[in-house]
Amino acid sequence: MAGLTRWRPWSALALYVVVLYGLLPFGPAIGLGAIRTAPGAWLLGPGLVVIGAIAGVALLVFLWRRGAPPWAFAALVLAAIGYAAVFTSLRAQRLERTHLAQYGITAWLAWRAVTPHVGDGLAAYAAAALLGTAIGWGDELIQALLPNRVYDLRDVALNAAGAVLGIVVLAACRAERVSDGSSSRR
Repeated sequence: MAGLTRWRPWSALALYVVVLYGLLPFGPAIGLGAIRTAPGAWLLGPGLVVIGAIAGVALLVFLWRRGAPPWAFAALVLAAIGYAAVFTSLRAQRLERTHLAQYGITAWLAWRAVTPHVGDGLAAYAAAALLGTAIGWGDELIQALLPNRVYDLRDVALNAAGAVLGIVVLAACRAERVSDGSSSRR
């Protein structure tokens, strides 16, 4: 039974990737349909700033209450700067912003899958970011084969940014101060 539990995170990651890849032919139609509604336009427009600010403040409070080490606050601020830079660079291409969330989730699921195999440390975070990036690259490779989609290196970079920023936020959120002032989780 323990062996089965060890593979559940891999199953969750695989299922998520199957859904991501399976929706590729329909992605633009779904996204454009959503953005043409008032909630969708708000969510991918000004709502993103509001949600990001609320999430950022909530994460800072979470870290403060947890007694997180200073590096966790610095990592969270750097991630916020990264997200802001990407969002502002995509002002006219609001649908592309979804890459950050999609591949942040992918990297988190990858981290859950690799941690039992490589331990809970820097190696797990690095492996998860790389795996999330590779899955994002696979997304673009599949799009090159689809008639209504195109391979775009900028999207590969967005997918990688989503994976890396997601892992930075995850690492910051998991950091906790121990009684002697050093961090027990990285």
